[in-house]
Amino acid sequence: RSPEKHEENVVDKRRNKYEMAAYWDERYQKTNGVFDWYTDFITLKPLFEHYCGRNSRILNLGCGNSELSESLALGGYTDVSSIDISGKCIDMMVKRCRESKHAEKLKNLKWMQMDASKMTYKDNAFDFIIEKGTLDALVCNTDTRSTLTKIIAEAHRVLKVGGTLAVITYGNPDARMPFFKDPRCPWRIKVRRVPYSPSALLIRTLRAMLNGKPLRCVTPEMFAAAMPKVKEELANFETAEDMGPEKSPFCYAYCCTKMGTLAPPPMQSEDVADEVFKGDDESEKVP
Repeated sequence: RSPEKHEENVVDKRRNKYEMAAYWDERYQKTNGVFDWYTDFITLKPLFEHYCGRNSRILNLGCGNSELSESLALGGYTDVSSIDISGKCIDMMVKRCRESKHAEKLKNLKWMQMDASKMTYKDNAFDFIIEKGTLDALVCNTDTRSTLTKIIAEAHRVLKVGGTLAVITYGNPDARMPFFKDPRCPWRIKVRRVPYSPSALLIRTLRAMLNGKPLRCVTPEMFAAAMPKVKEELANFETAEDMGPEKSPFCYAYCCTKMGTLAPPPMQSEDVADEVFKGDDESEKVP
């Protein structure tokens, strides 16, 4: 094999690693514990209460090792399925639930290794789908964006008409709305600001204080100084300026409701922006 061909393969592998099961298997092999992208169940609870009943069929797409599915089950949601491209991740989650002190309450959770861009579920199978960070892992590279649009199309396919896909992302409407414009997959879209979880904001604040040093170097004084800043950010997230994912206290929830085939075209980004940031409709906000 020529050096040029080898280099081409290496570059291709690097570009597409986020859509490769092997990459995530290796990553989860080295990972212990829990990691929740952006925010947690407590913060998202009003969103679930708005869109889901306790018996709604819910899909956690790209579940990772988040506690979201377990929290849903413990919160009384009875039909929760979770998929991830990493078989290693799914094995870890099954084991974690089996060994949990809440194992009896978690026994009905469904876990499957599955590629979200080609799901094996039947059409119209779910009432609600949530993804948190999965699409963001793909959007950062132009070579994986075709996979991203396939995932959105697949989510549309497996949702019931009137069901909702919730995309939790750092991307603002100008950056994300173009991915929902496929006329074959009509959506009605509402965008909500969602605060980052207190733990995520705290870690971000501490990392800034540490200036490159590891988190184990945090002192009690740094922790005490960080907490007021976190509380202030959470109190003001609805009116805060969007300064990007490294500085803003919030991310976005794109709540995309599946429309029938005879429905009008999806909402455009300028319409979304007008609706989202009005402060007079409490149902449009996630506290």
